[in-house]
Amino acid sequence: MRPFLFFKAMLPLVVFLGTTVCFYGQKSFLKGKLLAEIKSHKEGLAVWWTGHNGWLIKYNDILIGTDLALESKDRAVEAPISAEELAQELDISFISHEHGDHFERETSKILSQNGHCAFVMPANCKETAIKELNIPEDRIEVASPRTPFDIGNVKIEPLRAIHGNPKFAVFYGANLEDCGYLITIGGTRFLQMGDTVLLEDHLFLKNVDVLFFSPTEHNTHIDPSIVLINELEPAYILPQHRNTFTVTDQNRYWTTGYAHEVKFRLSKPLQERYHILEIGERIDIDTNKD
Repeated sequence: MRPFLFFKAMLPLVVFLGTTVCFYGQKSFLKGKLLAEIKSHKEGLAVWWTGHNGWLIKYNDILIGTDLALESKDRAVEAPISAEELAQELDISFISHEHGDHFERETSKILSQNGHCAFVMPANCKETAIKELNIPEDRIEVASPRTPFDIGNVKIEPLRAIHGNPKFAVFYGANLEDCGYLITIGGTRFLQMGDTVLLEDHLFLKNVDVLFFSPTEHNTHIDPSIVLINELEPAYILPQHRNTFTVTDQNRYWTTGYAHEVKFRLSKPLQERYHILEIGERIDIDTNKD
């Protein structure tokens, strides 16, 4: 991206009381537009980015979502679809860990009350889901790292996720029940890493078609992201955990993703597979692997 376009995409920095705050350019979404696009997709495989780690994946008539934070009041950029709009369409909601930018309570509550989706989550999220959000226990599938299972035609392989923190350190309170997910739908394998530093678990994976990764200070940042991408060589490389929440000096380690810096250091063939989506943008996934 040219420097002019990069800076045009964000509002100016505001500096006050010694604190720098970055507000991403506000974008308004026409109500119902993304919902209509999702409903009209009847065949093939498509992906939409809803911001942060929130992805919607639709294969034919199956719709799944990961770490949806559609109703968070801390967003700097509104969600392109509301939880209420999505509730009747969503089949599975994946949650990687308990932090509110991933297990966003209001979104999950609305999806539960107004829809039919199953919730896939680590054991450390189950009590909150049942007691605080009143999600029926029979709609919850508890995921444990390295213990695969299926929901209908969706194959789910939970992965170990070790949460990072500022200064590239592992989080003192990291929970070994947290998960990433290798999800196979329509013969295509999606890796949603969740919040984690780079692990051998990731490097051992084979045949990852679509990679959702977080190039933030507390996740795989720049160098580990490059190691990961070079090892897996996915057909689609999609950076996340960026350009969604207001950035401050205190939260920069998790709100700022270095997507462009990673891309510039990849080989030309891998750069061609690398897509920096805008919130609400769609990408169609080619399922022909010949």
